[in-house]
Amino acid sequence: MTDHPDNPVQQIWQSQAVEVTKMSADLLRKRAGKFQRQIWWRNFREYVAALVGIVLFASFLGKTHDSLLRLAYLLFIAGMIWVVVQLLRKGSARSMPGAMGNSTCIEFLCAEMERQRDVVKNVWPWYLAPLVPGFVVYTVAYALAFRRPASWAALALLDVIIAVVFFGVWKMNMRAARCLQRKIDELGAVER
Repeated sequence: MTDHPDNPVQQIWQSQAVEVTKMSADLLRKRAGKFQRQIWWRNFREYVAALVGIVLFASFLGKTHDSLLRLAYLLFIAGMIWVVVQLLRKGSARSMPGAMGNSTCIEFLCAEMERQRDVVKNVWPWYLAPLVPGFVVYTVAYALAFRRPASWAALALLDVIIAVVFFGVWKMNMRAARCLQRKIDELGAVER
């Protein structure tokens, strides 16, 4: 279901009071540890995928003599390195310090969830956009290399598929941001 600000049913659902429960510091630490592990595994999967992509594009780079394709592969590699660096910089999991009271634990966990929410919510500039130049140059290189309309149709289909995948990744990250916001709201209700 997508968010629609004018949907009255959604407004009623979102305006309902959140049931308040008390959480111990131990439970909050366990929740923070679980969240930290989820982020660590997400990042690990992204690092492995980037490494596989970099190795593949490096092998393609070594096999081609076309200068535009070489540029495209270099742009893909640079884009993937950028993604990894940004994920390390912005999206690394942080551990909760040991000696914290309830409200400090909640503040830490909320801050971590807000940071991760912002990372996934703003996925275009740091995750998807760095890969676009490689795709553009790749498309141009193949369009110039294969001057037959049938080849262009296949290339156009590939570009549409890539655009759909990018859109899907963006939507998936928007959903993850909404889920994180709900968890932040729940923790905020516990704190109050």
